[in-house]
Amino acid sequence: MSTRRVIALLGQPIVNEDGAAGEAIKPGYLVKGVTTILKHSTAAGACPRTFALERDELGRGIDSTYGSETPDYATGDTVKVGSFAPGMRVLAWVASGQTISEDDFVESAGDGTLRVFSAGVKIGRALEAVTATALTHLRVEVY
Repeated sequence: MSTRRVIALLGQPIVNEDGAAGEAIKPGYLVKGVTTILKHSTAAGACPRTFALERDELGRGIDSTYGSETPDYATGDTVKVGSFAPGMRVLAWVASGQTISEDDFVESAGDGTLRVFSAGVKIGRALEAVTATALTHLRVEVY
């Protein structure tokens, strides 16, 4: 389990709360949309570097050990979204089965998580190595 408490690790993303979740979303998921926020759904596809952020002002962290409520957004919840510029760092998610080495480029896996870059659009580069046996956090420098 991660001991990190926030999604935005370095830099000040532009934050908005313009949209509501169209599905369940975890803080740290790569997201798309303006008025309806969804997990980015095109594997290896182009997308803005926007990630769901935690609701720290409501006492919610990035996991259920911080505060008394689940940190996830349910359908209809207003989603706090951060838009990240190149060089900023974010705590994103990778799915089970991914092996990512430090300094590997990553791309969208098409479900809100990231995967090793193959031939799509680079989202960033991994700042640590992970072998995910479950949904796992990954520190990423936005590209």
